[in-house]
Amino acid sequence: MEQSSSGKEKTAYITLLSVVSAIAVVCLHTNGCFWTFSTERYWFTANIIESVFYFSVPVFFMISGATLMDYRERYSTREYLVRRARKTVVPFLAWSLIGLLYNVAFHGTDPADISLKYVINGILDTTIIQKYWFFIPLFCIYLCIPLFAAVPEKNRREVFSYLAVLFFFISTLIPFLLKVFSIHMSWPFSLAVGHRHMLYAVIGYLLYRYDLTKKQKGLLYISAAAGLLLHIWGTYQFSMAAGTVDRTFKGFENVPSMLYAVGVFVFFKDYGNRIMNSFVGKPVRFLAGYTFGIYLTHHYIMEGVQYCFRRFLHISGYSLKYRLGAPLVIVPLAVALVYGMRKIPVLRHIVP
Repeated sequence: MEQSSSGKEKTAYITLLSVVSAIAVVCLHTNGCFWTFSTERYWFTANIIESVFYFSVPVFFMISGATLMDYRERYSTREYLVRRARKTVVPFLAWSLIGLLYNVAFHGTDPADISLKYVINGILDTTIIQKYWFFIPLFCIYLCIPLFAAVPEKNRREVFSYLAVLFFFISTLIPFLLKVFSIHMSWPFSLAVGHRHMLYAVIGYLLYRYDLTKKQKGLLYISAAAGLLLHIWGTYQFSMAAGTVDRTFKGFENVPSMLYAVGVFVFFKDYGNRIMNSFVGKPVRFLAGYTFGIYLTHHYIMEGVQYCFRRFLHISGYSLKYRLGAPLVIVPLAVALVYGMRKIPVLRHIVP
């Protein structure tokens, strides 16, 4: 790796990547029929869609590392933590409670079953709204970043690269190979500095801060394609054999996901700025201010959209028309909802 120049020219592709990742998350969730295994045609396409958009969460963690690792240049650790709490913790808590009321009103949750323990467990385990699971590893990453940011900048490339390689081989690759080839042997070694998803933040910083050679990029693109194809093929073959959704090739910290997500990040670093200089740039910059709001609100909107597709268009959630068309409806509605909530003094604090 060679150190690249820093400055505003770096941020355009990050903006594009954050918007694409937010939309990809919506696509994953409208494709939820993937988790209902079947030998019918819908599951074949659902497996492909699931694998193609699987990069979204890892890339979001990578963006966090890329944009926050140098926070000390802008403010203190105390201010950093306060900012993260205001931007993510407060909305997470608020929308979890909204989700609880939503479940009582629309999903048959009995108010008599709700206690303080129920609420706390529902928030921490994200069982109230399961789509919020990613907040917990995100909070862990936020808490770990000050530790990594304390590494002097001159040493970061060496230290972070060492951690990334060591973690990949010890905690990811070897356990994956043992599982794929059904090798029944113990592997007692595991490396998790803070949280297993922290690796993505470290890789995101490395890819953001340093440029790759053409050879390195070529290898990463080949690895990314292999990761995607392995995810699609492996999940299909193993699931068909098992008669249920097989998770051997799944998992955001697994080899296929990691290879694919890294390749996606590198691709956008290579071509994202050029795309942002085209007509796409203006709408992407507008949407960039709503990505977190999309994460927070799309669950509720998606249920309404799915009902309308089924009730008025006679299109089920298993239909490819719904799975690919619904995000085109959900995202604008989420933007409109967040825009409106930001106009209300109290509510604007839960849709940053």
